[in-house]
Amino acid sequence: MDVGSVIGLVIGVVSFVASILFFVLGSRSERRNQSLLNSINEAIQRWQSDIMAASIELLNSRPEIVAKNTSLKESESKAAFVQQLGERIRYIIEHPAPGEGGPAQSHALGQLLQAFESSTKSSLPPELLAQVVMAKQGAPQDDGSQPIQGTLYAHR
Repeated sequence: MDVGSVIGLVIGVVSFVASILFFVLGSRSERRNQSLLNSINEAIQRWQSDIMAASIELLNSRPEIVAKNTSLKESESKAAFVQQLGERIRYIIEHPAPGEGGPAQSHALGQLLQAFESSTKSSLPPELLAQVVMAKQGAPQDDGSQPIQGTLYAHR
């Protein structure tokens, strides 16, 4: 073997060892970098989640939204009360008190029920009524629609 072939063999072995060394170092570096990227990604997702939660809380605390939710809950409770009251009046009409006062009581309660039902009926469906109320307040709807001429909403 001459010197040239020995130098070629040594260079080949050194380059093979260097490539293995670079592979091992690159793998370690890749794992560290991936771990760092994962932690950055988790931090960004937490940050975005916190911002979204704060935005939703801010939107829900706007006076128009609070007023709308309060008004909706109030109207739902009034509707439930009216329904229960009507059911109880109907029951009393169907099961009058015994004796002479029973038919008169049933008749009076029947008239009361008719007057009560006619005065509590809305001429608008509840969804449209809610839109009209919100339009008069000038607030956009939850679905992003905007008021038209201050009374109804147009959906985009």
